[in-house]
Formats: sequence, structure tokens, C-alpha cells
Amino acid sequence: MADRPSARPRSRANAGRVAAARVLLAVEEGQNADEALARLAPHDPADRALAWNVALGALRHRSALDAGIVAAAKRAVWTLDPPVLALLRGALYELAFMRTPPHAAVDQAVEVARALDSAHAAGFVNAVLRRAEVPHEGSVALGFPAWLVERWEGRIGREALIAYAAACAEPAPIHVVAREDAAGVAQAFHKAGVVVVPVAEGVFRLPARAGRVDALPGFAEGRWWVMDPAAVAVVDLVPDVPVVLDTCAAPGGKSLRLAARGMRVQATDLEPGRLDRLQENAARVGLAVDARVHDWSVAPMPGQWPAVLVDAPCTALGLVRRHPELRWRRTEADVRAAHERQKRILRNAATVVAPGGCIVYAVCSPEPEEGVEVAATLGWRVEAIFQNEGNQEGADVFWGCRMRRPR
Repeated sequence: MADRPSARPRSRANAGRVAAARVLLAVEEGQNADEALARLAPHDPADRALAWNVALGALRHRSALDAGIVAAAKRAVWTLDPPVLALLRGALYELAFMRTPPHAAVDQAVEVARALDSAHAAGFVNAVLRRAEVPHEGSVALGFPAWLVERWEGRIGREALIAYAAACAEPAPIHVVAREDAAGVAQAFHKAGVVVVPVAEGVFRLPARAGRVDALPGFAEGRWWVMDPAAVAVVDLVPDVPVVLDTCAAPGGKSLRLAARGMRVQATDLEPGRLDRLQENAARVGLAVDARVHDWSVAPMPGQWPAVLVDAPCTALGLVRRHPELRWRRTEADVRAAHERQKRILRNAATVVAPGGCIVYAVCSPEPEEGVEVAATLGWRVEAIFQNEGNQEGADVFWGCRMRRPR
């Protein structure tokens, strides 16, 4: 009787590290990092935390990690098998930025290779990780593609860019907006041992690792919702009026802020599913928001409004701290394409502003082509501007302005 072939050796890889590599693969395939982590990260709290830390850290430092891999492997990263590149980025992040002992990081990388059906590359992975050195200085260490470094340095200067890049290399804090009774909300967090810092009226900053949002005190009772202070500042450019139109409303934080200020809100968005989530959030916090599907890039809709908010779809380059994969997906061509779509949306939205009324135009991008240059095409008087490019406080980067329609 012939001997049975021996079974493939079982991998001893930590589940969190395997998940991190799979998330990095999913991101390369176009998936959102947070969504991939929510789906792939293991249930064990320690392993889950490790998966989030390694995956997002590797995305934030990808340029420096890739420089180290290229120097050690003596070949371009695009020539590597995707699973091998993903696990190398994760393991090298551990070696360069975490306290993982070198022998443990290398050994686990070899085991992750087996778990990803890349056991044939175990020797290569071992050799690269033992030789690789990650640069911690120079443009490659800033953690952004060269075209963004050039743009941003030209606008805010090298020193401010280095400080902003350092902030973007850290996990993004959580910000929450109180529906009412801000003092009571803060007290509930303190009682639960969560340190909160007030950053604006009714807005608090929580630590980046405060835990699951839906498990924090006050979430289930609808006492607050998650929203960045820069987004709050843009919404607060809208003056107090009886009714307001929020044209690109999802995921809904801005509509909630307007409703909490006592306005009747008509929210629109292109995607029905996103409006459903907006309505779910509104119901949770006990606020009323009317919602309907509409594509403002195609045409306006009937009606006249004393105030209209246009938080236009954009490259989202102001969200790179929260969503580090965005910095590697966007190109200058994307900025130009966004400009054309934003002009159509703003032009159509402007037609429903009542004479003497105002429009607030905003984007979560620092790029002038998407912000100030789009707003200028309307030709209306600018009353107020918000911008926080290069901020080091952990907020997203927005540009917005309020413009008045002539009577």
C-alpha cells in the first residue's frame, strides 16, 4: 500500500497578523481599509487590535516600508507577488515602528507566508526582513506620494508639512457631537473612564483607541454622534434659518448638526443605501431629517431655499489620517476630474437658493482646484471661509465658504 502524501505543515501564524496581511491585500484590490478590517479582523480582542494596528500602520508608512523592501530585495515592489508584498509590509512595520522582537516578527512573517499559501517565498521573506532598513528621514519618510508632498510643501512649507505628516502617522482620534446637554455627555464619558477634551461647542475629542463606538456611553441612548470638528465648523457656516437643504448629505452628520440647531432639514444624496443609514442615525439620536435621492451633478430639483449646504464629493485628501489608503489611490488626474463634477453640482445647487439666500460650499480636500477655484466659478460674494490645511490637532482637513446670492 502506497504511503499517503504528508499533509501540508500547519501555519503557526498569529491570527491578527494573517488578518492584517489579508486586509492589505484587500486594500490593493480597491476595498476600504476600515470595512476590510471589520470583516477580516479576528474576534479575539488582542488579535483584533493587532490586525488594526499593523494594517493601518503599514498603510500610513507605506512609502518608507517600500523603500526598505526595494533596497533589501533589490527589485521593485510591483514585481513581488501581492501576498508576499502585503506580509512584508506588515512585518517590516512591526520591526520598524512597534516593539515586536526582531526574531518574533521574522518568524511570524514566515508563518504568515504559509497561511497565505506562499510558503515557497519563506526564504525570500526571511532574507528581506533581516536585511531591510526603513528610512526615518527625507521625503519618503513623510508617508505620502511624491506628487502630494510637492503640492503640500509648496503651499504650507516644509516645516508645517513635517508636523502634519507626523500627526497623520498616528491613529486618528474619535470626535463626537452632543445632541444636547454637552456637560452631561462629557460627565458620562468621564464616569466610564474615557478622557474627553472639548474642542468646540458640544464637540469632544476621544482617544483614538477609546474602543468600539457603539459600546461607548451614550451611544445607545442617542446622546451623540461621531463627527469631525472640521466638518462641524463647515456646517456652522450655515446661518440660522427655518429650513435648509443639505444636497450631498450622507453619511448624515451634517444634517444632524443642522437639525440639532432647530432647523427643518431636507437631505438628498445619490445613493439610497447611504440615505437609509442617515435615517437610522437620525432615529437613534431622536432628530427628524427628510431624505430623498437626487443627483445634483445631473440637474437641480424644484424648490427655493434660504440656505443650501453643498459638501461636494471630492478626492477626500483631507481624510488621509483617518483613511490612510486614500493617499495611495488618488492622482492629480483625480483632482482635475473632481473639479469638473463639483462645478456641475454647485451650479445646479445654486439655482435653488432663494434671492438673498446663501450657499455653503465645502470639500474634505485641501486642493485649491476642488475648493476655492470651484467656489469662484459661481461669482457670488463670499461672506466667510473655513480652512485648516496642515492642522496638527487630529482633525480632518476641510475647505469651505459661505456665499450670498444677489437679490
